[in-house]
Amino acid sequence: MKQLSLYTVLVRPHLEYGNIVWHPQLKKDLELIEGVQRRASKMVPGLHNLHYGERLRRMDLPSLMYRRLRGYVIETYKYLHGIYTINSATFLPLSVPASASVNTRGHIYSLKLQKRDCKSVLRANILGFRIVNLWNSLPEDVASAPTVNSLKNRFDQHCSHLRYSYNL
Repeated sequence: MKQLSLYTVLVRPHLEYGNIVWHPQLKKDLELIEGVQRRASKMVPGLHNLHYGERLRRMDLPSLMYRRLRGYVIETYKYLHGIYTINSATFLPLSVPASASVNTRGHIYSLKLQKRDCKSVLRANILGFRIVNLWNSLPEDVASAPTVNSLKNRFDQHCSHLRYSYNL
């Protein structure tokens, strides 16, 4: 599958450049970006007549939306586990539990992010705001993975049903 290799090496990096900083706000922007991968997948011989999700499955190519979510989780993990040398307390403040033994849906409270209010749509699309619900809903074994690579594997296993979905 030369087409797949060419796409993943030459095209996809341009589509994913700056995903962490810039998040498409409008559905039309998301559809435009995903449309590039949709058109590229139609060029693969034998897959032309299949639905987009089935083409992705056959090529084992995750949707761009899934890759964006996965990237957000990876970056959040790096901030929370001190891989970056900045103080993430203001960017990704942790939730303060009512008691030390509280464990609600998702993972342990020591890694839960605080849900904050914001008044503008622009601010709501900053990583520190848009990742909170997704991060807090992750199971403990995913959020407290010992390494970045184990986080990636655990996230992929946990969200395997979303891998080829493009309407998340």
